[in-house]
Amino acid sequence: ATRSTIRNNSCHLIHSKNEMQTVPSGPIAFNILSNDMTVESLEQLAPLKSLFMKQLSKMAKSYITRYVYDPNHTTLTICKGKTPIGGVCFRAFKKLKILEIVFLAVSSNEQVRGYGTLLMKELKSYAQKNKFYHLLTYADNFAVRYFKKQGFSTQIERKKADWEGYIKNYEGGTLMECPVIPSMDYFKQKEILQKQSHFVNATLKRKREVAEQKTFCL
Repeated sequence: ATRSTIRNNSCHLIHSKNEMQTVPSGPIAFNILSNDMTVESLEQLAPLKSLFMKQLSKMAKSYITRYVYDPNHTTLTICKGKTPIGGVCFRAFKKLKILEIVFLAVSSNEQVRGYGTLLMKELKSYAQKNKFYHLLTYADNFAVRYFKKQGFSTQIERKKADWEGYIKNYEGGTLMECPVIPSMDYFKQKEILQKQSHFVNATLKRKREVAEQKTFCL
């Protein structure tokens, strides 16, 4: 099964079938893929399976195949044209309101171009729309830095009893969590935070000026 998400240049959601977003390196599209046991879904997931195998070479191929094709797992892809250049495979736990990130990778020749960040923003937007408020993942040593840049922390808000037995435990991995804020527009997050920072700085400046004036009057 396939669902496409479309974004215009201002990054607002557009409810149509062929959503595209223009970024510095060209137009992209996001797709949600899942295995509904049809030939079509298997063919759509095959390029993502190959991408994960290539980029996550330390993982067993059988392990990647198992979860990419598992009907309980979903894969969000980022594509240039019709070619997937990255993806994130995850499992949704509706009762827990948790999305577990299992695999995340961007093609080696497309890395350091912001696609990983766009992929995570789209995943957070997907989580918002479907009322999932926590992202959890086990990150290896090479991925911890990336996840920290995306707002993840090793300080886990959810109680262990809430997710233990559900989230896959990877030996040597670091458990990380990112809260999903229902009201946040993640495609405008940087702009929003900058405005908030400017407002706080301007407020502090005015307070200092008022305090200095009172001191001068004394």
